[in-house]
Amino acid sequence: MKRIKIFKISLPVFITGLLMVAFSGCTDKLDAPFENVSFTSDVNYEIGENMILPLLGAYHGLYTRGWEEPVTLGVRGDDVNAAGDQVPMQEQDEFKYFPSHWNLNALWQGHYNDIIRAFSAMEEIEKYRPAANNDALANQYIAECRVIRAFLYLNLSRAFGGCIIIDEMDNIQNTPLSQKPEVMQYIIDEMAEVIPQLPDMNPNKRNDIRGGVTRYTAYAIQALAYQEMENYQGVADATSAIISSGEYELAGDFYHLFKKAGKLDDEIILEFQFSDFNQGEGDRFGHLFAPFGIGGWTPKVSGAGAGWGFYEPTIKYIKFMLDRGETVRLETTVVFTPDGITQVQNEYGSVPEWITNTNREGDIFNNNARLNFASGKFVQPSTELIPGRTGFGSNKNLIVIRYSEMLLMYAEALTRGASGSASLTADQAVNLVRARAGLTNLANVTTQQVLDEKFAELATEWGIRYYDMIRTENTSELSHEGKTFTMDKAYFPFPADQVAELPQLAEGVN
Repeated sequence: MKRIKIFKISLPVFITGLLMVAFSGCTDKLDAPFENVSFTSDVNYEIGENMILPLLGAYHGLYTRGWEEPVTLGVRGDDVNAAGDQVPMQEQDEFKYFPSHWNLNALWQGHYNDIIRAFSAMEEIEKYRPAANNDALANQYIAECRVIRAFLYLNLSRAFGGCIIIDEMDNIQNTPLSQKPEVMQYIIDEMAEVIPQLPDMNPNKRNDIRGGVTRYTAYAIQALAYQEMENYQGVADATSAIISSGEYELAGDFYHLFKKAGKLDDEIILEFQFSDFNQGEGDRFGHLFAPFGIGGWTPKVSGAGAGWGFYEPTIKYIKFMLDRGETVRLETTVVFTPDGITQVQNEYGSVPEWITNTNREGDIFNNNARLNFASGKFVQPSTELIPGRTGFGSNKNLIVIRYSEMLLMYAEALTRGASGSASLTADQAVNLVRARAGLTNLANVTTQQVLDEKFAELATEWGIRYYDMIRTENTSELSHEGKTFTMDKAYFPFPADQVAELPQLAEGVN
């Protein structure tokens, strides 16, 4: 991987990196990101309506995450095992970190490339501002870029314990390392500035960029930063704004939330949008979901591609869910193989009759040398593939932040003494999530009960469980299945290639 270098990205680079096609004749916006937008490499800042193009470039950068990024961010929790054949990820799963690990460099490089893209997009938007003659819209577009940038900084800081906050793109070598608390405060302040400039709506109501950033995306990122700071009143305030907006509600069907029917659901606060454009061949825009899947399956639709088996839910998580009497959330999160069912039988003592190695759609998951369980939230049923498409997860979106997480963060903040301005108690917030899962109500919920609910609800998603255990310094939970965690392993080391280019990283983190 190339080292980070500071460079200007011009609009032509953005546009050629986007979809070089005009989408016409498609009426289903759920299946057409950037629908009805014509892209061209010609730049004319006198055409004010083209001010949206650099913003689309920033979104394209955000959406095109490398396959290794969500896997690397998620693999260290007690909800996920690193299966597959990637030694660095297997070592990281065991809390053995080396600066030479290729995926750490890719994670850092990929995020900073897109931070720089966001900077460049903001510069390009400013060049269009006079012709657009719409300051409010220009300010909104720049605010969206700042939210994208904040999300990337959030990931970097939670993964590495700090990062370099770029103020000027040609000055990164001279910019000191910011420790995690500094980064989180920067994100909090950034979101406070941009929230008033963003659309006041659910992302699925946007007509220009369906699923794009709104003020509630910014509130969610701000809440996550407050949570990392253990500022629970800040968490309560930010999540209260989301809850009180009336823009969000939990999906009625947890299982299908993670399938095609869940695209742009009212529950989703941030989701990376992908599409096959309702055609069986030709242009497509997608994420590589194969690492989350399983090889050797027998798909209902013959010829559907298999996965790689790099991301396995843990037997610890499965036992935890069985103890709670969970059904739909366990079925959704974990795909069972015959060997996996046998493992549950041997280690747990019984297997509910509903557990099978066949999903609702008829795909059969056979035994696999790499894993006994696959990560169901990322597995697309073969029946949802557009005819002609065979790639694993083709046409599937990637969910990043959900309303249920905000409800549970709000509840935890209240159990820790914060006051919420939303018209929900901690009990009510938790019980909304539990009701969808078919569980009975709790009364006088404790912090531990909320953390348990987060484990059940959000397992395998973006390292959420790991970050919760780091924040609470719960080393005993992360020490599982022969792995021993200590707090000095909370953060990845900075990649060796980056330290060589940016000496300030040698200072490390506190």
